[in-house]
Amino acid sequence: MNRKEIFSLLILIVVVSYGAYKYFTREYTEIRSKYLLDTIVEISATSKSKNVSSEIEKTFNFIQDFESKFNEYDPTSLLAKINSSEEEHFVMDPDLYELLVIADSLWQMTDGSFDPTIKPVWDLWNFGAEEPAIPDSLLMKAELEKVDFSRLVYDKEQLYKPQGMQITFGALAKGYILDKALDYMKQRHLLKGFINSRSSMAFFGYKISPLVYIQHPRKADDSIASFKVNNLSIGTSGDYQQYFEEDDQRYHHILNAHTGLPVQNIFSVTVVAEKAVWADGLSTALFTLDPQQALEKVRTMPNTNTVIYYLQDDAIFSLKTEGMKSLNFNENL
Repeated sequence: MNRKEIFSLLILIVVVSYGAYKYFTREYTEIRSKYLLDTIVEISATSKSKNVSSEIEKTFNFIQDFESKFNEYDPTSLLAKINSSEEEHFVMDPDLYELLVIADSLWQMTDGSFDPTIKPVWDLWNFGAEEPAIPDSLLMKAELEKVDFSRLVYDKEQLYKPQGMQITFGALAKGYILDKALDYMKQRHLLKGFINSRSSMAFFGYKISPLVYIQHPRKADDSIASFKVNNLSIGTSGDYQQYFEEDDQRYHHILNAHTGLPVQNIFSVTVVAEKAVWADGLSTALFTLDPQQALEKVRTMPNTNTVIYYLQDDAIFSLKTEGMKSLNFNENL
């Protein structure tokens, strides 16, 4: 075999090897969306199998099963049955227990300004109605008497809930379900992916960290900041998500449980954490605190960062933890 033939053989070996490498390392990526969790949920997944789309559908079904447990407006759900029951003692559900433990921590952290038993007061505002309105003050005062997380007594076996008290996991359930769904995707041997449910996002497996944006609180089609994340979750609470305006005053869905009124002078809180349930819950809980106090709370938490946008001197200002720098945080105030 002469030199030219040897060279041609080497080229052939390289081409065949490269082709084999591409064949055995090939990946398939799909992105699909579906209306779940009271919003549009988008799932992206990458797999070595061509059937990646079916894996996404299975994940949607998984999410739907969890939603049917904690949808407080579905009378057949676990949570709705507890809220409407005349009983006071209930057999504990494992997922319910986990959510109560996290809610308890956030309630204590905020000295009660975040309270999952706020539901009777929250319902008075009718944020989902065509014509929401400010509730009657006397009616709100009466409903506020039902709000007190400390009156719940629970352990891994049972829950005691006084009659008339109602629980909402609107600030936690979405993140909790995203965590469970992400674990499910990993168990299905998907290589990488994300779940985006508007106010909550979770990512895993990317070699290059995806770029995400924080919505501008007063410009619907614009962003106010961006950063990169991977194997982390993001939760954002904003006064622009559910609100109405009356007499030039904005009334939004994030209430201080002490007053029953929307928190004033905070535009949005974004939290980056390892678990979506904590990112989700913290973004709402911190919203009920003074911005500087909220920042100090996060500084004591490992692997957790936040960005808070608030009103000062008729302008938008921000506070952020130092760790946001490592996420290539870029701001456009």
